Amino acid sequence: MKFCTYFIVAFLMLFFFNSCKKKDPILPVGSNMAVNKWIWNSMKHYYFWQDKMPGYRQNEEQPISYFSSLLIAEDHFSALIQNQNTDSYQLSFETSFGFDFIQHQKNSVISSIVTLVVPGSQADEQGLCRGDTLLKINDITLHNNINSSVDKLLKSNLLVLTRRDGKQFSLASAYIARPILYESKIIDVNRHKYGYLYISHFNFAGAYDLIKEVQKFKSEGIQDLILDLRYNPGGQVSFASFCSMLLSKVTPDSEFIKLHGNSKVGRIQKTFSQSLAEQPDGYSFKSQEVKSNSLDFSKIYILSTKQTASSSELLINNLRPYLNVVQVGEVSMGKDMASMSISSPNEVSGPENYKWILQPLVYKLYNSQGKGDYSKGLQPNIVVDEFSGSALYPFGDINDPLLSAIIKQASKSKVRKDLTDKAKRTVLYRRDFSLPMDIYGRSGM
Repeated sequence: MKFCTYFIVAFLMLFFFNSCKKKDPILPVGSNMAVNKWIWNSMKHYYFWQDKMPGYRQNEEQPISYFSSLLIAEDHFSALIQNQNTDSYQLSFETSFGFDFIQHQKNSVISSIVTLVVPGSQADEQGLCRGDTLLKINDITLHNNINSSVDKLLKSNLLVLTRRDGKQFSLASAYIARPILYESKIIDVNRHKYGYLYISHFNFAGAYDLIKEVQKFKSEGIQDLILDLRYNPGGQVSFASFCSMLLSKVTPDSEFIKLHGNSKVGRIQKTFSQSLAEQPDGYSFKSQEVKSNSLDFSKIYILSTKQTASSSELLINNLRPYLNVVQVGEVSMGKDMASMSISSPNEVSGPENYKWILQPLVYKLYNSQGKGDYSKGLQPNIVVDEFSGSALYPFGDINDPLLSAIIKQASKSKVRKDLTDKAKRTVLYRRDFSLPMDIYGRSGM
C-alpha cells in the first residue's frame, strides 16, 4: 500500500510539472515568426549542412533575410521564393524577355553579344539573333560593366534593345514558355551523319518532342550524337535519367545515382528506372517504353560552358561509367548537389496564394563508381571557347567552334590551336544560373 501511495504521489507531481511547463506559443498564421519557425524546422531536417546552422531564435525578421542567415558561406544555390513576393523570384533575361547575352572585354574593348534567343518569343519574332551585338538596353549604354544595372533591368516592364546596326527591339516582360528543344538537326559531313540536339533545360514537357527527334535520327541512320547543354541550368533529375536511357546504351536496372544527405535524410541509391519513376505527376513514362525508342549509343558528345549546371552536369558525370562521354567546350559550373522543393502548409503561411517554397541543398551527387565532388566544375576532354571564332553561329552550325572541334576530332584532324587556347578575355556579365535547378523527387522543377 505504501508503495502504491508513493507511486500515485510521484505520478501526480510529474503531471503537475508537465502541465506547468511553458508551452510553445501559437504563432499567428502568415506572420514572419510562423514562417521563420517553419523555415528553421525544415532546414534543420533537410539542409545538407544542418549541423552548422545557428540555433532557433524567435524573431520577426523578413523570411528571405532570415533564410539567408541560415546558409553557410559557400552555398550559393539554396533558395526561398513566395508566389506573392516578386522580389523573391530568380529572374533572368531568358525567362523574362526571351533572350540572353554575355558581356566581355577583350583588348580593352567591351562587347555585349546575344548568346541565345528563345524560339517563338517576342525577341525571336522581331528578328533578334544569336551573335548580334547590343549597344544599349533602355537608357543604359553597354560600353561599361553592366553588373550593377542587371537587377534594375530584370525588374523592368519593357526592354528596348539597340543593336549595332541601329535596329531596336521592344520586349515586354512576360513569363517565357521556353521549349525544351531549341534545335534538332542532322549534320552530314563527308557522309558521316551527326544527330544534333540543343536542350535548354531538363523538364518532361519536352519528352515527347525528344522521342520524336530520336526516331528521326534512327530512321536517318546517324552515326554520332551531339548533345548541346552549353547553357542548360539543370532541371528534373528524373528527366536526366530519361535522357540517359533514350540517348545511350545504359540499361534501366543499372545504378544511376548516389545521393548523400545529412544524418537525418541519409543516403540513397537509385537505378535509372527508379530515378525515372520520380517523374512529376502527369507523366507516366516506363523504362521499357523509353528503351524501345532508344538510340542505344556507346559514345556521346556533350557541349558545355560555365553555364552548364546541375542535372546537366549530373548527366555528364553519371553516364561516364557506362559509355564514352566526350565533353567539349568549357569547364562546367560545378553544382554537384540536388535540392528538394518544400511547400509551406496553410497553417503556417495562410491561404494557398501566399505559399512559400523552400529549396535547400539536400544531397551531394555521385555516379555509380562513387565519383562526384565536382564543385569546381567538370573538365572537358576537348577545351574550346565558343568565342574563339569570328562570330557566334546558330546552334547546330558546323562553323561553331565547338562543333568544328568535334568534327575535326572525329576525322582525326588536328584541332586548331586557336580553338583550344584559353581566350584572352574577361567576362564582365554572364548569367550564372536561373532557377529551377536540380530538384530531386516528385516535387520537380
